[in-house]
Amino acid sequence: MRLSLYTFVRNGLYLDFHVLPMLRHHLPLAEEIVVLEGYSTDGTYEAIRDLDPKIKVHRSEWGAQNSMDWYVRFKNQARELCTGDWCLYLDCDEFLPEWDFERLRTRLEHASEALLPIDVINFYGSYRVYHVRPAAAHWPHRKVAIHRNRNDIRFWGDGSNVGIVGEDYVWPATEPYEFCCHHFGYVRHAARLREKWRAQNSTFNGKRAFRIPGFVFDWLPHRWDDPAFMADLAIWDGPHIQPVRDDPEEFIRDGLKTYRLLEKRARSEQV
Repeated sequence: MRLSLYTFVRNGLYLDFHVLPMLRHHLPLAEEIVVLEGYSTDGTYEAIRDLDPKIKVHRSEWGAQNSMDWYVRFKNQARELCTGDWCLYLDCDEFLPEWDFERLRTRLEHASEALLPIDVINFYGSYRVYHVRPAAAHWPHRKVAIHRNRNDIRFWGDGSNVGIVGEDYVWPATEPYEFCCHHFGYVRHAARLREKWRAQNSTFNGKRAFRIPGFVFDWLPHRWDDPAFMADLAIWDGPHIQPVRDDPEEFIRDGLKTYRLLEKRARSEQV
């Protein structure tokens, strides 16, 4: 059984994705890692092109981010580049825990399904804090990310899930699912996080937003103690993936401010 992991990135260094540790982390899992790279201008391509022979970087012009079809188009293009029997798609800030590598491969060797969903744990600010109700914030909490390498499997909707053409997907009733990924998309430079959210919200709303220079977001970054998030944040007490254990500073962007606020909140609730 050959497994292809695939992902996509454009200007991942500037946008503060954890793309380098993500790619290195999954080398033991898959026979190949396919990266669709969108002609980055920040050195991302140069940083990833020679990381390892398993990593196959394909360059593609993505065009402007102006509709949900934008996501679907280049994600399907990445999927079509895979050569394995099974495929796993992850964003370049998502990590399948290493303790699940062998279990996943064994599961796929004996699988009868064509599609498998996974849960998503969303970390916030640092590896010490996560969001307990991501669906309420319209953050990903699950996705169909594991699939057989078949021509009739495509991305659909907002590009978060794959499905079989002509078939409606029915989510399994039993949760949590067998596998989950650790998502660090909200553990990045606060200015880049706010910059990404603005572009993403414009795309979701079907509006073409005028471009704001990046330095404006440097002046007005995201506030980690934003009340819109604090009520649904909690201290993560589960195991940490190997990249976090090896380099915890890579997965801290708020100086552990949010973690300390949650500790303070917990102490006040005990009084």
